[in-house]
Amino acid sequence: MDASSLRIYKFDGTNFHAWKFKMQMVLEERDLWEVVSGEIKAEQCETQLDQATYKRKSRKAMAVICLAMEDSQLPLVRSASGACDAWSRLEDHFEKKSLANKLFLRRRFFTTMMEEGDDVLEHINKLKTLAEQLEAVGAPVCEDDLVITLLGSLSDSYQFLITALESRSDTLSWELVTSRLLHEEMKRKEQGSKGDEASQGQAFITRDNQRKGRPVKKSWPCHNCGKIGHWMAECPSRIQENTERHRPQRAQDSGDRYRSQRANVAQEEDSGDYLFRSVKRHLRNRATSGWSTPGRRST
Repeated sequence: MDASSLRIYKFDGTNFHAWKFKMQMVLEERDLWEVVSGEIKAEQCETQLDQATYKRKSRKAMAVICLAMEDSQLPLVRSASGACDAWSRLEDHFEKKSLANKLFLRRRFFTTMMEEGDDVLEHINKLKTLAEQLEAVGAPVCEDDLVITLLGSLSDSYQFLITALESRSDTLSWELVTSRLLHEEMKRKEQGSKGDEASQGQAFITRDNQRKGRPVKKSWPCHNCGKIGHWMAECPSRIQENTERHRPQRAQDSGDRYRSQRANVAQEEDSGDYLFRSVKRHLRNRATSGWSTPGRRST
Protein backbone atom coordinates (compact mmCIF):
# COMPACT_ATOMS: atom_id res chain seq x y z
CA MET A 1 0.00 0.00 0.00
CA ASP A 2 1.73 3.19 -1.18
CA ALA A 3 1.18 6.76 -0.09
CA SER A 4 -1.15 7.54 -2.98
CA SER A 5 -3.47 4.70 -2.04
CA LEU A 6 -3.75 6.20 1.45
CA ARG A 7 -4.44 9.62 -0.08
CA ILE A 8 -1.45 11.33 1.48
CA TYR A 9 -0.23 14.32 -0.48
CA LYS A 10 3.42 14.42 -1.38
CA PHE A 11 5.42 16.70 0.86
CA ASP A 12 6.46 19.87 -0.98
CA GLY A 13 8.24 21.68 1.83
CA THR A 14 5.15 23.25 3.39
CA ASN A 15 2.97 22.17 6.30
CA PHE A 16 5.51 19.67 7.55
CA HIS A 17 3.66 19.28 10.84
CA ALA A 18 0.56 17.77 9.19
CA TRP A 19 2.53 15.63 6.73
CA LYS A 20 4.71 14.29 9.55
CA PHE A 21 1.71 13.12 11.53
CA LYS A 22 0.13 11.39 8.53
CA MET A 23 3.37 9.66 7.65
CA GLN A 24 3.71 8.45 11.21
CA MET A 25 0.26 6.85 10.94
CA VAL A 26 1.25 5.14 7.68
CA LEU A 27 4.45 3.79 9.21
CA GLU A 28 2.58 2.63 12.29
CA GLU A 29 0.08 0.79 10.11
CA ARG A 30 2.93 -1.04 8.36
CA ASP A 31 4.76 -1.83 11.59
CA LEU A 32 7.73 0.32 10.58
CA TRP A 33 7.54 3.25 12.99
CA GLU A 34 9.73 1.68 15.67
CA VAL A 35 12.59 1.61 13.18
CA VAL A 36 12.04 5.19 11.96
CA SER A 37 11.58 6.70 15.42
CA GLY A 38 14.71 5.01 16.81
CA GLU A 39 12.91 2.84 19.33
CA ILE A 40 14.87 -0.07 17.89
CA LYS A 41 18.44 0.57 16.80
CA ALA A 42 20.75 -1.59 14.71
CA GLU A 43 23.20 -2.12 17.57
CA GLN A 44 20.41 -3.56 19.69
CA CYS A 45 19.93 -6.46 17.28
CA GLU A 46 22.01 -9.30 18.66
CA THR A 47 21.21 -12.12 16.28
CA GLN A 48 21.68 -12.14 12.57
CA LEU A 49 17.95 -12.62 12.11
CA ASP A 50 17.19 -9.50 14.09
CA GLN A 51 19.77 -7.55 12.15
CA ALA A 52 18.32 -8.74 8.85
CA THR A 53 14.81 -7.86 9.99
CA TYR A 54 15.94 -4.40 11.03
CA LYS A 55 17.66 -3.72 7.70
CA ARG A 56 14.63 -4.92 5.75
CA LYS A 57 12.25 -2.69 7.74
CA SER A 58 14.60 0.27 7.45
CA ARG A 59 14.79 -0.03 3.65
CA LYS A 60 11.03 -0.43 3.42
CA ALA A 61 10.41 2.62 5.64
CA MET A 62 12.91 4.63 3.61
CA ALA A 63 11.00 3.81 0.44
CA VAL A 64 7.68 4.83 1.98
CA ILE A 65 9.11 8.16 3.12
CA CYS A 66 10.78 9.01 -0.18
CA LEU A 67 7.75 8.07 -2.27
CA ALA A 68 5.68 10.51 -0.19
CA MET A 69 7.94 13.47 -1.05
CA GLU A 70 8.12 15.77 -4.05
CA ASP A 71 11.25 15.66 -6.17
CA SER A 72 12.32 19.07 -4.88
CA GLN A 73 12.57 17.71 -1.33
CA LEU A 74 14.42 14.48 -2.07
CA PRO A 75 17.95 15.98 -1.76
CA LEU A 76 17.29 16.35 1.96
CA VAL A 77 17.17 12.56 2.47
CA ARG A 78 18.92 11.09 -0.54
CA SER A 79 22.24 10.55 1.23
CA ALA A 80 20.71 9.26 4.48
CA SER A 81 22.04 5.99 5.85
CA GLY A 82 18.58 4.68 6.65
CA ALA A 83 15.00 5.55 7.52
CA CYS A 84 15.85 6.77 11.02
CA ASP A 85 18.57 9.06 9.67
CA ALA A 86 16.27 10.41 6.94
CA TRP A 87 13.54 11.17 9.43
CA SER A 88 15.94 12.98 11.74
CA ARG A 89 17.20 15.12 8.86
CA LEU A 90 13.65 16.20 8.01
CA GLU A 91 12.90 17.09 11.62
CA ASP A 92 16.11 19.06 12.00
CA HIS A 93 15.43 20.99 8.79
CA PHE A 94 11.73 21.84 9.23
CA GLU A 95 11.53 21.85 13.03
CA LYS A 96 14.63 23.78 13.93
CA LYS A 97 15.01 24.28 17.64
CA SER A 98 16.77 27.58 17.18
CA LEU A 99 15.78 30.71 19.07
CA ALA A 100 14.78 32.44 15.84
CA ASN A 101 12.37 29.66 14.91
CA LYS A 102 10.87 29.63 18.40
CA LEU A 103 10.38 33.39 18.24
CA PHE A 104 8.81 33.13 14.80
CA LEU A 105 6.31 30.47 15.90
CA ARG A 106 5.46 32.26 19.14
CA ARG A 107 4.78 35.48 17.28
CA ARG A 108 2.43 33.68 14.92
CA PHE A 109 0.74 31.92 17.82
CA PHE A 110 0.00 35.08 19.81
CA THR A 111 -0.91 37.30 16.84
CA THR A 112 -3.29 34.97 15.02
CA MET A 113 -6.72 36.62 15.12
CA MET A 114 -10.14 35.47 14.02
CA GLU A 115 -12.00 37.76 11.62
CA GLU A 116 -15.78 38.15 11.50
CA GLY A 117 -17.25 35.33 9.43
CA ASP A 118 -14.27 32.99 9.81
CA ASP A 119 -14.93 29.35 10.56
CA VAL A 120 -14.49 28.64 14.28
CA LEU A 121 -13.18 25.11 13.81
CA GLU A 122 -10.54 26.26 11.34
CA HIS A 123 -9.40 28.95 13.75
CA ILE A 124 -9.20 26.46 16.63
CA ASN A 125 -7.19 24.02 14.52
CA LYS A 126 -4.84 26.78 13.43
CA LEU A 127 -3.99 27.72 17.01
CA LYS A 128 -3.70 24.08 18.05
CA THR A 129 -1.30 23.36 15.20
CA LEU A 130 0.90 26.30 16.13
CA ALA A 131 0.97 25.07 19.74
CA GLU A 132 2.05 21.62 18.57
CA GLN A 133 4.76 23.13 16.38
CA LEU A 134 6.06 25.08 19.36
CA GLU A 135 6.18 21.88 21.37
CA ALA A 136 8.09 20.17 18.58
CA VAL A 137 10.82 22.84 18.61
CA GLY A 138 11.15 22.74 22.38
CA ALA A 139 8.93 25.69 23.35
CA PRO A 140 5.71 24.09 24.61
CA VAL A 141 2.61 26.14 25.46
CA CYS A 142 0.69 25.30 28.63
CA GLU A 143 -3.06 24.74 28.51
CA ASP A 144 -3.86 28.02 30.29
CA ASP A 145 -1.93 30.02 27.69
CA LEU A 146 -3.63 28.07 24.95
CA VAL A 147 -7.11 28.84 26.33
CA ILE A 148 -6.30 32.50 27.01
CA THR A 149 -4.87 32.97 23.53
CA LEU A 150 -7.91 31.35 21.94
CA LEU A 151 -10.38 33.55 23.83
CA GLY A 152 -8.35 36.67 23.15
CA SER A 153 -8.18 35.96 19.42
CA LEU A 154 -11.94 35.61 18.87
CA SER A 155 -13.93 38.18 16.91
CA ASP A 156 -16.05 40.82 18.66
CA SER A 157 -19.30 38.93 18.05
CA TYR A 158 -18.18 36.30 20.59
CA GLN A 159 -17.57 38.83 23.35
CA PHE A 160 -20.72 37.84 25.26
CA LEU A 161 -19.60 34.20 25.28
CA ILE A 162 -16.17 35.19 26.54
CA THR A 163 -17.82 37.12 29.38
CA ALA A 164 -19.96 34.11 30.27
CA LEU A 165 -16.93 31.81 30.34
CA GLU A 166 -14.91 34.25 32.43
CA SER A 167 -17.66 34.32 35.07
CA ARG A 168 -17.38 30.57 35.66
CA SER A 169 -15.87 29.56 38.98
CA ASP A 170 -14.23 26.39 37.67
CA THR A 171 -11.09 26.15 35.57
CA LEU A 172 -11.48 26.69 31.85
CA SER A 173 -10.11 23.68 30.01
CA TRP A 174 -9.34 23.50 26.31
CA GLU A 175 -12.07 20.92 25.75
CA LEU A 176 -14.71 23.03 27.52
CA VAL A 177 -13.92 26.25 25.68
CA THR A 178 -13.71 24.66 22.24
CA SER A 179 -16.96 22.72 22.74
CA ARG A 180 -18.80 25.91 23.77
CA LEU A 181 -17.44 27.77 20.77
CA LEU A 182 -18.43 25.04 18.33
CA HIS A 183 -21.90 24.83 19.88
CA GLU A 184 -22.34 28.59 19.54
CA GLU A 185 -21.27 28.50 15.90
CA MET A 186 -23.73 25.67 15.19
CA LYS A 187 -26.60 27.73 16.66
CA ARG A 188 -25.63 30.73 14.56
CA LYS A 189 -25.57 28.66 11.40
CA GLU A 190 -29.03 27.25 12.19
CA GLN A 191 -30.42 30.73 12.76
CA GLY A 192 -28.80 31.91 9.55
CA SER A 193 -30.31 29.05 7.56
CA LYS A 194 -33.78 29.86 8.93
CA GLY A 195 -33.35 33.47 7.92
CA ASP A 196 -32.28 32.41 4.43
CA GLU A 197 -35.35 30.18 4.13
CA ALA A 198 -37.61 33.06 5.12
CA SER A 199 -35.94 35.32 2.55
CA GLN A 200 -36.29 32.66 -0.13
CA GLY A 201 -39.98 32.24 0.75
CA GLN A 202 -40.58 35.96 0.44
CA ALA A 203 -38.75 36.04 -2.87
CA PHE A 204 -40.88 33.12 -4.12
CA ILE A 205 -44.08 34.97 -3.19
CA THR A 206 -42.84 38.07 -4.97
CA ARG A 207 -41.97 36.12 -8.12
CA ASP A 208 -45.32 34.33 -7.95
CA ASN A 209 -47.16 37.63 -7.73
CA GLN A 210 -45.23 38.93 -10.70
CA ARG A 211 -46.05 35.84 -12.74
CA LYS A 212 -49.74 36.23 -11.90
CA GLY A 213 -49.77 39.86 -12.95
CA ARG A 214 -49.84 41.26 -9.44
CA PRO A 215 -47.59 44.31 -9.20
CA VAL A 216 -45.07 44.52 -6.41
CA LYS A 217 -46.03 47.35 -4.07
CA LYS A 218 -42.41 48.48 -3.74
CA SER A 219 -42.40 49.48 -7.41
CA TRP A 220 -46.08 50.32 -8.02
CA PRO A 221 -47.68 53.73 -7.28
CA CYS A 222 -50.60 54.13 -4.87
CA HIS A 223 -53.90 54.93 -6.62
CA ASN A 224 -54.79 57.43 -3.89
CA CYS A 225 -51.69 59.56 -3.33
CA GLY A 226 -49.46 58.42 -6.18
CA LYS A 227 -46.53 57.52 -3.94
CA ILE A 228 -44.60 54.24 -4.32
CA GLY A 229 -44.29 51.64 -1.58
CA HIS A 230 -47.86 50.84 -0.49
CA TRP A 231 -51.29 49.90 -1.80
CA MET A 232 -54.26 52.26 -1.76
CA ALA A 233 -55.76 50.33 1.19
CA GLU A 234 -52.55 51.04 3.14
CA CYS A 235 -52.29 54.68 2.09
CA PRO A 236 -51.56 56.89 5.13
CA SER A 237 -53.41 59.85 3.57
CA ARG A 238 -56.54 57.80 3.03
CA ILE A 239 -56.39 56.37 6.55
CA GLN A 240 -56.07 59.88 7.99
CA GLU A 241 -59.00 61.15 5.93
CA ASN A 242 -61.19 58.27 7.09
CA THR A 243 -60.21 58.91 10.69
CA GLU A 244 -61.10 62.58 10.45
CA ARG A 245 -64.36 61.78 8.67
CA HIS A 246 -65.53 59.43 11.41
CA ARG A 247 -64.24 61.51 14.29
CA PRO A 248 -67.03 62.48 16.82
CA GLN A 249 -68.69 65.80 15.99
CA ARG A 250 -68.86 66.88 19.62
CA ALA A 251 -66.42 69.72 19.30
CA GLN A 252 -67.95 70.87 16.02
CA ASP A 253 -71.50 70.74 17.45
CA SER A 254 -70.42 72.73 20.48
CA GLY A 255 -68.96 75.35 18.21
CA ASP A 256 -72.13 75.45 16.13
CA ARG A 257 -74.29 75.89 19.23
CA TYR A 258 -72.04 78.67 20.46
CA ARG A 259 -72.25 80.47 17.12
CA SER A 260 -76.01 80.00 17.05
CA GLN A 261 -76.36 81.47 20.53
CA ARG A 262 -74.22 84.40 19.56
CA ALA A 263 -76.34 84.93 16.48
CA ASN A 264 -79.54 84.86 18.58
CA VAL A 265 -78.12 87.32 21.05
CA ALA A 266 -77.05 89.56 18.23
CA GLN A 267 -80.49 89.27 16.71
CA GLU A 268 -82.13 90.10 20.02
CA GLU A 269 -79.83 93.05 20.44
CA ASP A 270 -80.71 94.23 16.95
CA SER A 271 -84.45 93.87 17.73
CA GLY A 272 -84.10 95.83 20.99
CA ASP A 273 -82.22 98.61 19.25
CA TYR A 274 -84.86 98.78 16.57
CA LEU A 275 -87.66 99.00 19.19
CA PHE A 276 -85.75 101.66 21.12
CA ARG A 277 -85.20 103.67 17.97
CA SER A 278 -88.86 103.34 17.06
CA VAL A 279 -90.05 104.56 20.47
CA LYS A 280 -87.57 107.39 20.42
CA ARG A 281 -88.74 108.42 16.97
CA HIS A 282 -92.32 108.25 18.08
CA LEU A 283 -91.71 110.45 21.13
CA ARG A 284 -89.81 112.91 18.99
CA ASN A 285 -92.72 113.12 16.62
CA ARG A 286 -95.16 113.66 19.46
CA ALA A 287 -93.01 116.38 20.92
CA THR A 288 -92.90 118.13 17.61
CA SER A 289 -96.60 117.86 17.10
CA GLY A 290 -97.21 119.04 20.71
CA TRP A 291 -95.37 122.27 20.05
CA SER A 292 -97.54 123.04 17.04
CA THR A 293 -100.99 122.24 18.62
CA PRO A 294 -101.25 125.24 20.98
CA GLY A 295 -100.60 127.53 18.05
CA ARG A 296 -103.57 126.10 16.30
CA ARG A 297 -105.73 126.58 19.41
CA SER A 298 -104.81 130.27 19.66
CA THR A 299 -105.96 130.98 16.22
